[in-house]
Amino acid sequence: MSVVDESGKALATCPVGVGRGPLGKKVDMQDCITPEGKFVIDVVLTMDPKLNGIDEHQKISISKNPRFAPLVKDAKGLAGIFATMNRQDFNRDGKPDHAYGYAFLGLSGKATGPKLIAAGNSARWYSIALHGTPNERGAIGAATSEGCIHVPKHVLKSLLDGHKIGVGTPVYIKDGPKNIFDVKRKSSVADNKELVRVRN
Repeated sequence: MSVVDESGKALATCPVGVGRGPLGKKVDMQDCITPEGKFVIDVVLTMDPKLNGIDEHQKISISKNPRFAPLVKDAKGLAGIFATMNRQDFNRDGKPDHAYGYAFLGLSGKATGPKLIAAGNSARWYSIALHGTPNERGAIGAATSEGCIHVPKHVLKSLLDGHKIGVGTPVYIKDGPKNIFDVKRKSSVADNKELVRVRN
C-alpha cells in the first residue's frame, strides 16, 4: 500500500493483507473478495475520539434511525462503536478478538457493505475497510481477510496521528502493474489532498 500526496510524493508505503478471494469484482460481503476500484474513506473509528470522523451524508442517514442516532452523534459515540467491534468474539473462544486493531477506516463505494448494523445493545460498522489486525505476522502480506485490507498498526497510527488521511480521502484498490503512480488522482475533497493506493 502506498499513501501519496497530490503531487505523487509517497507519504507511506507498506505491505498489507487482502481477502482470501482474489482481488476483483465483489458480489456480496460473504465472498472474501477485496474489491477493486475507487473508494472514499467514509468513517474513521479508533478509541481516540480526536481521530474519529464520519461522512456527513452517512451521519444524516444513520441519524434517522433512533437506535443508531446517539452512536454517530459525536466522536465519543464513534469510539463506542469501535470498542464494540473490538469486543466481538468471532472465533468463539470466549474472549474479545480485537479483530480491528488500532483503527478501522471504512470505505464507501460499490459492494462495500451495509455499514452500521446491530451488535447486541450497540452496533458495529460492517463494510470493506482498511483496518488493523491482532495478528500482523500472519495477516500482513497474506490473503487471510474476508475482503478488508489489513494494515500494520504503526502505519495506521502514523497516518491518523499525523492527519495524513481521514474521512474523504480517496482509496484506489487495483491489481496489476506494480507502478503505484499509474492511477490518476481525481478528488472532490479540496482540503484533503492525500490518497491511498493499494496493490495486491
